[in-house]
Amino acid sequence: MRWWSRFSGGLKRLALNPEGKVRAAWKLIFAYLLYALWAYAATALLARMLVHGKIISLIGNFGAVALSHALLYWYTKERPARLSPRSFGLGALLGALVVAVGAGLFLLTDSMRAMEKWLSPSWDLLWMLPVYGFASLAEERFARALALRTASRPIWGCVASTAMFLAVTGGWALGWPGAVNMLLTGLVCAKWSAEGHAGASVGFRFAWSYFSSAVLAFPAGATGARPLVELYSVSEDWLTGGEGGLIRGAWMAIVLLLIGAWQFRKSRGSA
Repeated sequence: MRWWSRFSGGLKRLALNPEGKVRAAWKLIFAYLLYALWAYAATALLARMLVHGKIISLIGNFGAVALSHALLYWYTKERPARLSPRSFGLGALLGALVVAVGAGLFLLTDSMRAMEKWLSPSWDLLWMLPVYGFASLAEERFARALALRTASRPIWGCVASTAMFLAVTGGWALGWPGAVNMLLTGLVCAKWSAEGHAGASVGFRFAWSYFSSAVLAFPAGATGARPLVELYSVSEDWLTGGEGGLIRGAWMAIVLLLIGAWQFRKSRGSA
């Protein structure tokens, strides 16, 4: 049964590293499967119980955070690092500015217009804060803390982090402009987290998501919440993303490339 010995040996080498431990890739695939199972179960079960959509999102994201903490401790016997309030604040400021400046530019050039002349504030503005807060934290724990600490090398950690980010957020399904921008977002956030600035990643993603959906609702940013200002596309879809949303436009690509270039220059300067 020499062929069987070779086959089983090949499977063993595929599953285990030279130290006899399960390879990081399989650990991360298993982690994503658990995440997907939890997301499906939470959504399906709570929807059958006629639970409100925003509550479903909040419970799902909170459970994902708890699951990521358990997996991280199981894999590495470590706990997630605490987020720096300063890093979070700077990341959130940058994320909010990206959305605000983009919206201002699009309105001034008449590439986009507001649905109504007056602002329409609602309690949803407050309700969506914890929803997006836990979503950004779950994303950080799964796509960055878990991936970066589980991978055997830093470079593979960044690759695994970006892949997990695209899987967790569904960014791969946004068409090539959206997928490219989500890929750039994953790389930028992975770089921040790898350098010990996880708070910046969480803050940036939280503010970007909150302000582009709940405050200045771009097309395709509907969340079931009533936004403060709802925008619709008029022209220059290549820049604004059009009906596909802000993530599919050249504006986001330019911003993310500039942030990435600044990170690269900063890391080279400190080397």
